[in-house]
Amino acid sequence: MRPSHDWISRINQKQKQLAELDTPEDQRRNIERWTEIEFVYSTLVLEGYEISREDVSRLASSQATEASSESDRQATALLESLRSVIRLAGQRGKNASLSPELLLELHNLPGSEAGLRRQTGRNSASPPPERLRAAVENACHWFTAESFAEFHPVEQASLVLLRLIDIEPFDRSNDRTALVAASLFTLRSELPPVTIEPEMKAAYRAACAEAMRMNTKAMVDLIATAVEKSIADAIEKIIKN
Repeated sequence: MRPSHDWISRINQKQKQLAELDTPEDQRRNIERWTEIEFVYSTLVLEGYEISREDVSRLASSQATEASSESDRQATALLESLRSVIRLAGQRGKNASLSPELLLELHNLPGSEAGLRRQTGRNSASPPPERLRAAVENACHWFTAESFAEFHPVEQASLVLLRLIDIEPFDRSNDRTALVAASLFTLRSELPPVTIEPEMKAAYRAACAEAMRMNTKAMVDLIATAVEKSIADAIEKIIKN
């Protein structure tokens, strides 16, 4: 996999532009909250839930005393998982790493039995349940290797996402948890989480299909586009306000 200097340059430029903006503390917090809302909303829509940005905003700002619907409960759990990786990235920076224990923590599904997948996976390439723990451990070890560190954070996130989808650690919602886990690798380099907006859904499915044919470029390009758009949208919001 070769880096595309075009998207790397664009992301670096936008990241620099965002960092140089004179952003008041309250506005910075608003952008952080908006980023969370966009991630949770987009990820749940990708998974097939019917939920609005307003619903997620209400939950993210603690205006709701309790989650009143299934989609609310899922959004609350996903928000907690995202905030976990945001905190970890903030505390440890590029030393933040993924572990089997953290992955289990991030798979925070209401009403779901805890633990790794107990049945045969739907993905023909996924390991059987008795080999899942070893597969997850091996993947997490690879994510800390020096050779892996040579990749751009967008490439790292893409590889983490695709590897976890391939392993299929859980009985359901593997894409959701993989997206949260992959976001650790962008967040620890002060990039936004991997937000696959609803209009990117077809491209995301196509990129997953390409990865099954050993072509990871489509996913790298998609995540680069998603990250670049998140930064550009944040810049626009700051400038407008």
